This record gives sequence, structure tokens and C-alpha cells, in this order.
Amino acid sequence: MRAISERDLAVVIPLLAAKIRELTLELRAGQARVGELTDEELEDRMRVQEMLVQYDGILDSLRSEYEAGLAEGIELPAFDELTRRFHVEPAPARD
Repeated sequence: MRAISERDLAVVIPLLAAKIRELTLELRAGQARVGELTDEELEDRMRVQEMLVQYDGILDSLRSEYEAGLAEGIELPAFDELTRRFHVEPAPARD
């Protein structure tokens, strides 16, 4: 028995994807000044990176559960449709 329905997941997944996007952009914005950060700012940055790893893991497991529901015939948008607008392109490589 599932703890959360696919319909609820259809709401939670975009919210989580939005948070991941927000944190990713926050990290990117501070990337240029990494060498100038205080110890406290570096710790905050590390916490954000750890949160991103956790949130990505949660999103992956929610995806599995959501897609299992879709496979059972529940009519909802595809997972990619739920998260597409929150996708962040990879940062360009720095030389």
C-alpha cells in the first residue's frame, strides 16, 4: 500500500523540482566568489549541496513510485511534464 497517492505526488513532485531548481541556481550564483567566502558561508554552501543530493534522491524515489502508478493506468501527466519547467541546464565548463 502506498503512503501517498499519485495525485498527491503530482503536486509534490513539481514543488520539490522547484526547490531543487532554486537551490541549484543559488549555488551557481555564488560559484564565482567561492574563494572569497567566509567559513560560515562555505558551511552554508556545503549544507545546500547536501540538501540537493538528498532532494535529488527523494525526487528519484518519488519518480519511481509515480511512474508505477502511471503504469497501472492512472491518468496523470508524465513525470517529465511535471518537472520540465524546473529543469536547469548544466553550468558551462570553466577553464
